[in-house]
Amino acid sequence: MVNNPLFSDIQNHWAKASILAASQRNILKGYPDGTFRPNAPVTRAEFAAIIVTGLPKQSVSRPPITFTDVPASHWAAKAIAQAYQTNFLSGYPNSLFKPSEQVLRVQAFAAVASGLKYQATADPTSILKKNYDDLAQIPSYAINAIAAATEKAIVVNYPDIKRLQPNQNITRGEIAALVCRILGLQTVPYNYIPGIELFAIPPKFDTADAFTAELARVQINNQWGYIDKTGQFVIPPEFDEAHPFAEGLALVKDNIIKSSIT
Repeated sequence: MVNNPLFSDIQNHWAKASILAASQRNILKGYPDGTFRPNAPVTRAEFAAIIVTGLPKQSVSRPPITFTDVPASHWAAKAIAQAYQTNFLSGYPNSLFKPSEQVLRVQAFAAVASGLKYQATADPTSILKKNYDDLAQIPSYAINAIAAATEKAIVVNYPDIKRLQPNQNITRGEIAALVCRILGLQTVPYNYIPGIELFAIPPKFDTADAFTAELARVQINNQWGYIDKTGQFVIPPEFDEAHPFAEGLALVKDNIIKSSIT
């Protein structure tokens, strides 16, 4: 694959901004013919490589395992091993990993929630009922994970925000959007993101994000800060870079700040 910011097949694709952002960070790449193939499915081996390359690094939480269908010579062997040990991905009975198996949307969201240790703060079933018309299609094993991912506002539903379509294959374009949501990159329109609370932000801000952990990041004169739901600054705009809060913490350039919201 090749890294090309001008893919020939994404000009009118809904995830174009996410694809370009992920490509520029070498998380996802295109093909030698100049295409990205945004609607192509993603295999488990490819998903492992994307996780290891693009998501926040996690500590090892379980010992290594030898998968009988992933020889040391496999192109994604190291990524698969790391994704397993950090609890993003698990194997199948008989020590199989099935690296060529295509990843479902529900599997991708559940894997991310597991690896990043997301936990729902409210009743999971209530969260799903509020956000998804097709909640009956969500497998029982993924109820808690999907609820947590929804609360974290990383789920992207295109074109219908109320339809998770959990048992459809996740596409390369959708993976790009998912990665951008996790990294706090503002590439996905809010009308495709279930679980976020929109707030009427006064026009005094140059840029405003959705609320997470009761705070929203905003930008004024190229400096980032955080406001509460009254529109008042809780943390003044003084950072060159800032990410949304998660578990009471927010990553900002050269600093980590704690939220006073409990």
